[in-house]
Amino acid sequence: MKRSVYTIGSLIILLIAAFIFVLVPIFQGGKMGKRLPVFGKYDGTEIRYEQDTDFYNYVARYAEYYKNQGIEIKDSAQFYLFNYAFNATVTELAYKKAVAKAGYKVPETAINRAIKPYFVDENGNFSQKLYNISVSNNSDSVASLRNQIASTLTTSRYAEDSFGGQTALGNGTLYGLKTSTAEADFIHKMGNGQRSFNMAVFNMSDYPDSEKIAFGKANAEKFVKYDFSVITVSDKAKAASILKRINENAITFEDAVNESQKIYSNDSGKINSKYHYQIEKFLKQPADMEKLAALEEGAVSEPLQTSVGYSIFKADSAKAEPDFSDNATVRTVYNYLTANEFSHIEDYYKETAKAFSSTAKSRGFNAAVNQYNAKKVNVPEFALNYGGLSVLTKLDTTLDGLSGADTNKNFLTSVFSLKDGELSEPITNGNNILVLQIAKNNVAAQEPIPAEALNDELTNYDVTSAQTALLSSPKLVNNVQDVFYKYFMTNN
Repeated sequence: MKRSVYTIGSLIILLIAAFIFVLVPIFQGGKMGKRLPVFGKYDGTEIRYEQDTDFYNYVARYAEYYKNQGIEIKDSAQFYLFNYAFNATVTELAYKKAVAKAGYKVPETAINRAIKPYFVDENGNFSQKLYNISVSNNSDSVASLRNQIASTLTTSRYAEDSFGGQTALGNGTLYGLKTSTAEADFIHKMGNGQRSFNMAVFNMSDYPDSEKIAFGKANAEKFVKYDFSVITVSDKAKAASILKRINENAITFEDAVNESQKIYSNDSGKINSKYHYQIEKFLKQPADMEKLAALEEGAVSEPLQTSVGYSIFKADSAKAEPDFSDNATVRTVYNYLTANEFSHIEDYYKETAKAFSSTAKSRGFNAAVNQYNAKKVNVPEFALNYGGLSVLTKLDTTLDGLSGADTNKNFLTSVFSLKDGELSEPITNGNNILVLQIAKNNVAAQEPIPAEALNDELTNYDVTSAQTALLSSPKLVNNVQDVFYKYFMTNN
């Protein structure tokens, strides 16, 4: 097994070994002649996109990486490039601060060893002569290279001390957190008692039209459709003044629309949200909805308080009662449910799943699948493996209904608490309701996990956890999104 101390993702983020790179001028930052705002701060240190800064250099490195991967740098790719570069800069800055606080300084001997591969002869051996010539002809470039190496060795000092490195001592690594035998034994035992399952999947996106129509009819008032025009202003006095001028025929309602903030309407004053359930949401007083519902065609309301001020409504035509034989109305009911009362859909499928279980107990799992039109999925053996550790047998989360289930605590607790022949209670996972039954309970112990593989898994976990903690630190101020979209996207 090839040893990998860092994950591919963390290698890209840290870029510890990238000493030489080409600056790719793909962006022209900021307005002409103006300095860009800071993209953020870490522990009081500003992070700026300016030539020769770490952030600028990381952007260039990522641009080169994108180019080598054949990724076109435009639109969202540009933002992600800057975001990754910012995270890398924060990581390097945090590591350097920690090393400096510890009092460590990179020895010149270490820099000399690291620089040797850049000055070799035709036989691949270090050439002092080539080094001296380079110093004489371009001392600034050599000095820059030495500084880059010193910077990288400083960063890698923290990374190695925290997460380990390639340097071995006996059977273990010289640096990094150590794994106790008790911890290794605990992880190994997590792989014991693997199980496979029969699973019934009820996808809540398949909610039947008959149920949508039943809900709509039981709540018909919510789906009454209104044809209003609306004028919205910030204060009640102004709204009252506009209404007075309208009533005195000093101005038409349509002309008064020009004074509206257009919060709830288009430019012509026509209301954007036409259904009862939508309009009542922005009315401050629930009883005001009754006043609007009572407006006759052509009538104008008094000023009513809304979430952003005061609004005057005009009924351009009579309200329309919902027609539940119309597909558009049925879609409206479903949109309402998914946005406002999804628990109603979930409860329907939980009740269906309970009925399924009752049938499965009496007639068998397959018979219940057919009767309730569920999707049957055979789930291969896996261990109680939260998060999908690579050293243990993992749940196949690509199967229907199981996306994200390896981090669903309720799912894992439920299925590993089942006894043979028992059916689980309905389990919600994403947009699915699941019912599972043990197909095979393998009580055999797992094969021993190679020490090297376990150490790699734990190291990768430590690196990921450290990065997550760092990027959520209260010491960090992240303005990347605001600065990028204001100063870069407008120029492309």
